[in-house]
Amino acid sequence: MEKNYPLQLLSTWRIGGPAEAVYWPETVEDLSTVWKRAQAAKIPVRLIGRGSNVLFPDEGLPGITLVTTSLRGISWGDYTVRVEAGYTLARLAQEAGERGWSGLEFARGIPGSVGGAIMMNAGAHGGEMASRILSISTLWADGGIKKLERAEFEFAYRFCSLRGQAWVLEAQLKFSPGDRDQILHDMKENLTKRTANQPLEEPNAGSVFRNPPGDSAGRLIEIAGWKGKSIGGAKVSEKHANFIVNTGKAKSKDVLALIEAIVLDVQLRYGITLQTEVESILTGNRGVTKKKSE
Repeated sequence: MEKNYPLQLLSTWRIGGPAEAVYWPETVEDLSTVWKRAQAAKIPVRLIGRGSNVLFPDEGLPGITLVTTSLRGISWGDYTVRVEAGYTLARLAQEAGERGWSGLEFARGIPGSVGGAIMMNAGAHGGEMASRILSISTLWADGGIKKLERAEFEFAYRFCSLRGQAWVLEAQLKFSPGDRDQILHDMKENLTKRTANQPLEEPNAGSVFRNPPGDSAGRLIEIAGWKGKSIGGAKVSEKHANFIVNTGKAKSKDVLALIEAIVLDVQLRYGITLQTEVESILTGNRGVTKKKSE
């Protein structure tokens, strides 16, 4: 366990103050034990993955931050895979493609972990995680672990009904037989598009806003004139308007102020209220920045 660990090292945005304590459990049982002990001692505890979709506070976090990146167990079946939450989604997509298994072509360029991708129903290029899931093993607030079949929870666009109630520890995913060369070609093409259209060379957390029905958040932000505008060290990417990049010394407060300003402007101009896709940990609890965008 690391004390006073810089949260910026746990976020692709490279933003955040010191965490009082950070622990990387290596087994699901280890994670559950630490979680239960923290709860019993009334110590704040939270669970994060690869930090590719999260904004940490400038003042840091009290208590224990559990990071799932060491939970990387995997077992391949008959066009199915059982995989732990910390496994990199892009790596899983590539490995499935190498086997000639179709289903995760859309995920090859998504930088998060399997657990995080399920909790936000990550997607791209017309695909999303919901279509691949058979069952999941979940951690609940009391430290209990429960297996859920796909019919026991719901998905929508960038939404899982378990969000805020439980955390994914392991998932069983399904695939379809496919042409290996075609699958690998499609993934390479998706990666090329991603590199061309997104600011991957700068610290960011992916798309900041969900696309409103029938429209694109990036389009609305761009026509409102926000491309290239900044607050402090946070700037709306000139490459893609739905990305906010850290120009070097961005603070959480800079990002939140920029989000708030964009939401207000788009709402006034077009009558559309943008909702955040990224999550913001503002206290000891995990939640979407609803007060800023919803």
